[in-house]
Amino acid sequence: MEKNQNSNNDQKKIEFGTLYDINKNIVKQNEIKLSEGILNSKKEIIKNFIMNKTDNFYFMLLCNERKDYTIFDFDGWKSSEKSLNCAKCLVDECLANRGEIRGIDLTKDKTAIEIWMIIDDEAYVYYFFPYDDGVIYDF
Repeated sequence: MEKNQNSNNDQKKIEFGTLYDINKNIVKQNEIKLSEGILNSKKEIIKNFIMNKTDNFYFMLLCNERKDYTIFDFDGWKSSEKSLNCAKCLVDECLANRGEIRGIDLTKDKTAIEIWMIIDDEAYVYYFFPYDDGVIYDF
């Protein structure tokens, strides 16, 4: 008697979840901390991102999953020095006070900075992006 190798009892179902779930698991399992040198180079990337958004004077740091956001106000003017100070504040204070930074990269479409963090043993993604359209003023 031959055994049917494709029977339901022999099949295994593997669920991967969403791409976000997969990335969360990868970030959580990766225990490599970013060195000071890498963090400094990431601050330069953030500074350049801010400077390239010439028409934007408000930026938001957002983690939708944690309902956590911070608004950055450039008060109507930007400079290289002010943009670098913002990048330092973002990395050294805002992010470092929340948890462990695991990754900082410009998104493929170059509309935001994607930041992966470990907070209370859980992985979260934050985005830093221009937010002028979300601010109402001069009414």
